[in-house]
Amino acid sequence: MTDRTDHLRRTGSHAVVLGGSLAGLCAAAALAPHLDRVTLVERDRYPEEPVWRRGVPQARHTHNLMAAGQQSLERLFPGLLGELRDLGMVEVRMPQDMLLLVAGGWVDRFPGRHVVLSGSRDLLDWAVRRELRKLPGVEVRQETEAVGLVAAHGGSVGGVRLRDRDTSARGGWGEPYEWEADFVVDATGRGSRAPAWLRSLGHPEPEESVVDAGCAYATCVFAPPPGHTADWSCIVLQSTPEEPRSGILNPIEGGRWMVSLAGLGGERPSLDHQGFLDFAGGLRSTVLHSAIRDAEPLGEVYGSGRTENRRRHYDRLASWPDRFLVLGDAFGAFNPAYGQGISVAALSALVLDDAFARAGVRRTGRIPAGLAASLRKPVARCVDAAWTLSGNADLAYPGAFDGPLPIPARLGKRYTDRLLKVATTDRAVATALFDMTHLLAPPRVVLRPRVLASVLRGPGITPDHPPTPRSGTPMETSESRRMVDVYRKRAKRYDLTSNRLYLIGQRTMAYKHLALAQLALRPGDTVVDAGCGTGHNLPLLAEAVGPTGRVIGVDLTDAMLEQAEERVRGLPNVSLAQADLTSYQYPENVRGIIACFSLTLIGEYAKVVERGYEALAPGGRWVALDYRLPGWWPDGLIPALGPMIAPFGGDTTMVHRHPWEPIQEGAHRHRTLTRYGGWVYITVGEARRTAA
Repeated sequence: MTDRTDHLRRTGSHAVVLGGSLAGLCAAAALAPHLDRVTLVERDRYPEEPVWRRGVPQARHTHNLMAAGQQSLERLFPGLLGELRDLGMVEVRMPQDMLLLVAGGWVDRFPGRHVVLSGSRDLLDWAVRRELRKLPGVEVRQETEAVGLVAAHGGSVGGVRLRDRDTSARGGWGEPYEWEADFVVDATGRGSRAPAWLRSLGHPEPEESVVDAGCAYATCVFAPPPGHTADWSCIVLQSTPEEPRSGILNPIEGGRWMVSLAGLGGERPSLDHQGFLDFAGGLRSTVLHSAIRDAEPLGEVYGSGRTENRRRHYDRLASWPDRFLVLGDAFGAFNPAYGQGISVAALSALVLDDAFARAGVRRTGRIPAGLAASLRKPVARCVDAAWTLSGNADLAYPGAFDGPLPIPARLGKRYTDRLLKVATTDRAVATALFDMTHLLAPPRVVLRPRVLASVLRGPGITPDHPPTPRSGTPMETSESRRMVDVYRKRAKRYDLTSNRLYLIGQRTMAYKHLALAQLALRPGDTVVDAGCGTGHNLPLLAEAVGPTGRVIGVDLTDAMLEQAEERVRGLPNVSLAQADLTSYQYPENVRGIIACFSLTLIGEYAKVVERGYEALAPGGRWVALDYRLPGWWPDGLIPALGPMIAPFGGDTTMVHRHPWEPIQEGAHRHRTLTRYGGWVYITVGEARRTAA
């Protein structure tokens, strides 16, 4: 073949990009301003609409477009981000709009500078393809496959060998032919054959690093439940080696939810709807399961199993053919759980764009010798940032790495574990972590002095619950805020504290069993546990109403609900809601409401009782189990009760509250039982069967 510089001057410059997924689309856009022609070669046929195509199997699963990816795509395709928003992609402020559970716990939700763009991969690819077609000099060859490189003078690459789809031919492909090019980019993804192509040109194959945590995905798209309201738009529940399941709920265009579940270390989510839901119930928190349990599936459950982190060290090769470059997943592919692939592909394309601009290729008509080889290290640096997050994180899982972890990896893991705990409550540390995950800053950002000092100092009180309400109305009163603070601190020890009452003769569980019996529940009934706390009653209620019934646990405090979530794991007829009982919206046809040791803690207990009666079906029952001051106790000794009341968030002024009275007043019939010398009462009120 002739000298490539002469070819540039004589016929115009031409590049070929192999692979028409996002990495290839970005590479073509990066080259287009600098060359006369860019040919994008795609093995499949693009759909005319934003729908799934075979060439991007991972498109069925959730995708988060991180900040670096957004910035890079906007540089390559000016105006794209506005178009994506117009098409329905959703901005999610991180962590303000997220329920984010990292390995170290729940991350505090605060206004920050990080925004995720969430939508389907099909829509993103379609919008980018549409923008690429607007660029001058870009042509797309569909249903065409690359089968090798063409060697040129001086050891450079002078083109590619292609073949076109031919359904009449044996094997479905026509005969190979040569296609000249002055520059070739391989962006064919995980299945890239570049190592073999290099070997055929007399170059060594690259070494590979592989970290495989055995991650398998399943994804389904849902319509949110009717009337759904929440103060979050996204849920991210990351896995740990001890609890190797993860889940993510992303809002996507059309007001839908795309939900992906993943199992690591050999666990595989089910590909049927009920199995998918059951798997979600086994995540580290049941908050995602609760969100989708009543949501409507809008399609099948799709699975994916190739998720290993794999990087090919092209940057380490001593020899390299000129005018050839590898980008995207073909260079470094990551576990998609960390959402780095698109950003790395777009950042790598900018490396290509900047290099061609600095070299003045458009002005001179020449591609400098050795340019491709010099780009390998900058591309590797784009991969390094994501590898630090994705590859190193997966090293924590048994079997992910062949052999013992190197000492630097072990030290890095210990630091990361501590970092993730501190980030749950330290906003500066969390911001640095998000800078790294969004690829806005190199990994060393988490070693800056301020962050390092916080990590070495260690975490404060790490939250074990979502840090803001899942649903319901804001908590506005000073008393309710105080109660939340008390129970957040004591949620984990609450049951132990309650059990200590047995030492003074109280039989709390016996009282609860007696109170539950007063509800007279039948299979199929709906019952609400008002102030469910850590959920002791919920399994018993679930058994009483059977699989066709419904049990709802309502509590003001997220930390208590988190304890309840563990207790009801695996009970499909139980759901939890965080809400203020004075404004809680009851479901229809409630047959029973029970409040155990909760009404006295609520200043507006009469309003709670009134709203409960409004929700009860005719003949339904309102049951309250609580403490009261017996008539024989001297008023002068009331202050002595303080130490008994304080561990439960109460004070001695509450002895003057009489929640049983509004239950009696609103009832058609009522009765009251007492226990423990009159200190404990159970009041039962039956809702009127007809209008008063």
